[in-house]
Amino acid sequence: MARAPHDRTVLEKLVKRLDRAFAVRASTWSERIDPTTLRGFRRALDAAGEALAAKDVAETRLDRVRAVCAECLVAERLLEADCRVVYELETPSGRHVDFRAEREGATIDIHVKRAPQPTLHDQPGVVTPAWRALEDVQRGLVVAVALTKHLRGRALHAALDEAFDFVEQASVGDEIAFRDAEARTAARLRVIAPSPSGHVELVPDQSASFDSHVPRFQSTLRKAFAQFMPRSENLIVVCGSTGGFEAFATALLGSHIERWDRRPRPGELVAYGRGGDGFWSGSMRNQSRLAVYWALEPLAQPLLFAREPRATADRAKDALALARSIFA
Repeated sequence: MARAPHDRTVLEKLVKRLDRAFAVRASTWSERIDPTTLRGFRRALDAAGEALAAKDVAETRLDRVRAVCAECLVAERLLEADCRVVYELETPSGRHVDFRAEREGATIDIHVKRAPQPTLHDQPGVVTPAWRALEDVQRGLVVAVALTKHLRGRALHAALDEAFDFVEQASVGDEIAFRDAEARTAARLRVIAPSPSGHVELVPDQSASFDSHVPRFQSTLRKAFAQFMPRSENLIVVCGSTGGFEAFATALLGSHIERWDRRPRPGELVAYGRGGDGFWSGSMRNQSRLAVYWALEPLAQPLLFAREPRATADRAKDALALARSIFA
């Protein structure tokens, strides 16, 4: 998928913000991390700023800037949380943990990954007012809308009548297509998830990019998992665009499905859950209990996903509490 045109501008703002933070806080942070490592981050940010200042920036250089921003975002958050930080810690298998954070006896080993490239970006809304009428339907569903042609007059009214019938009875995963007079697809609706709003929510359809990015995110998660420090609590941080969040959540937790083995919430007829296709589905990767998605935006905040530890070990509970205090 093509890069959003504002991508470089957003990175420029992020690099400037991080550069100011590392300059202002350097003396304080040097007490919590090796000063040589801190100087290395500042040099990397300087190089990123120089790369972005160039007239033409190759895509490989932009990817390097994203990698620098991802690591510096995590380092900044850990140091601001009063953690003692070790950078590039080797595992017994010869791999490396990006950061080890320690505070008050709790320890987390952190693996920082960039979202798979090309990454998803927020799309401008293309849902026209006529189709927005579907949001009056009182069913808690998120429905993706793809409009390839503008239906008008009787064709539009006929399509909307059929669309209302569809959303009033559709299940997660169902879809319907509408065709024009030449039998070409003009619009498509796809139910992608339950919604807590209690009514239909329409979103622009990113299905082609979404469906291709879920396995890419899962590959990224598997790579991080292969670098886990044994007998430790490991946290995966994936940094990408704001548009990649849903694909990441699906890769981690599994696809939205209707769950007939659960009771619906009060006032609802259907119980929803996640399928068995997620990175965290089942118990094969129960060593992985902490994950974060973080958009590479100047003011973005990390979004923490956590699995409650099954074991009663204090280490796991302490690490979970530390992760929540830093990233939640």
